Amino acid sequence: MIVRLENLADIRSQHKDEKIALTSGTFDMLHVGHLRYLEAVKALGDVVVVMLSGDDRTKVRKGPSRPIIPENDRAQMLDALQIVDYVFIDPAKSAPDAIDPIHAEIVRCLDPDVYATDGEDPRFFSIMDKSKLLVLPRTDEQVSTSAIIDRIANL
Repeated sequence: MIVRLENLADIRSQHKDEKIALTSGTFDMLHVGHLRYLEAVKALGDVVVVMLSGDDRTKVRKGPSRPIIPENDRAQMLDALQIVDYVFIDPAKSAPDAIDPIHAEIVRCLDPDVYATDGEDPRFFSIMDKSKLLVLPRTDEQVSTSAIIDRIANL
């Protein structure tokens, strides 16, 4: 289900006795690497909530030609996956390493049991209980959108 930021507290109240796993990402050009990552997140909790990087934040992080797929379309693709329970678009427009007060609000409202990421994320590593943070290591077989774009460009 695609939700808005103001619905996060409702998610927690609807899933009081379930473990909520929060993750984030761009999820541009959804591919098997994304699927494998989300499966690993699902193994950590009963409810998977994805905070999707919005178009503005993605441009700051990945460059002016990204994202390839607009944020609303990316949210709809994630929502179609059975392993994703909720998706919301990160409203922050700050630089990748900047801490935006909205992220503290997200943590307060959703109160996730775990925040899973594939690398240290300053948005949450500085505001969450360290016992709730988990870095999922990238594997050699993991596919990336950037690698797919490079392959297409070289064709």
